Amino acid sequence: MERRSFLPALLGFLLPLPLMGLLYLALSGDEVPLPVPQGRFLVPMLTAAERQSLRTYGQECQTDADCEPRLRCTYDREGRRSCVDSACGTNRDCPRDHVCRTQRAPNGKDLMRACARVGVRKEGELCDNFPVIPEEGCERHLLCSGFCGRPCRLNEPSSCPEGFNCRQDDDGPVCVPSCEGRSCPEGQRCITGLAGGIGSICMKVYGQDCELNPCPQGLRCIQTPSPSAPGKIWMECARSCGDTPCPDGTVCSFYQCRTACDPQGPPVCGPGFACRRHDPGQPWACMPSSRSE
Repeated sequence: MERRSFLPALLGFLLPLPLMGLLYLALSGDEVPLPVPQGRFLVPMLTAAERQSLRTYGQECQTDADCEPRLRCTYDREGRRSCVDSACGTNRDCPRDHVCRTQRAPNGKDLMRACARVGVRKEGELCDNFPVIPEEGCERHLLCSGFCGRPCRLNEPSSCPEGFNCRQDDDGPVCVPSCEGRSCPEGQRCITGLAGGIGSICMKVYGQDCELNPCPQGLRCIQTPSPSAPGKIWMECARSCGDTPCPDGTVCSFYQCRTACDPQGPPVCGPGFACRRHDPGQPWACMPSSRSE
């Protein structure tokens, strides 16, 4: 009797295991598409047969009007503007070191999906949505809204860790950091004007803190955070240049007047800045340096 009753119990335990395995795979993230924010249209990822059936697929374009309805005119991998669909639907459609993430179509309204490189940035750190190098992207399980954060549920504060708020983003609700009303480590302060102002983090300011102290008339406040240098931000009051000459002692570098310098001469750059130039034909100028403390 005991043996007969044991067999159905064993089968009842074993049969659900494959279903549990499938559920685990579904929840692991690789096969689950990101949610589409309400009111947004997601350009779909088409099958190979669907792409072949569209006469404008892969053709060069100037605007969306040059493409069929399920395609958008945007830059492809070769840097051409062409009619394309979303490049992925889930992480399974991307290379191993990439994840499927959302980007705005050129019209600024519709959404498209593309494969983004997995990075090393941790929760609460600044990030690039589609980083060129791993140092600018988020870890695999995090979303990038300007800051790396975990997915969350709107109107449920407990779905984010302490010091984070749940905000809607193109990839769905994501936790963004907030240091407002909290104390920062010594030498840092709460910077609020980052990533479109959706979040704030404690950072050390190099240069002129023009967020707290506005720039003189004719100069604009340049803020330069770097995902590869967490906890640091560079601020400068700069004059635009290009059509007009720069004042004495400064040179035009990337459309703004910067302090002129000589890498072989005496140091003239302030803390956090270094004498650099991006190209051999460019003048030497004091520019933010993530290597400086």
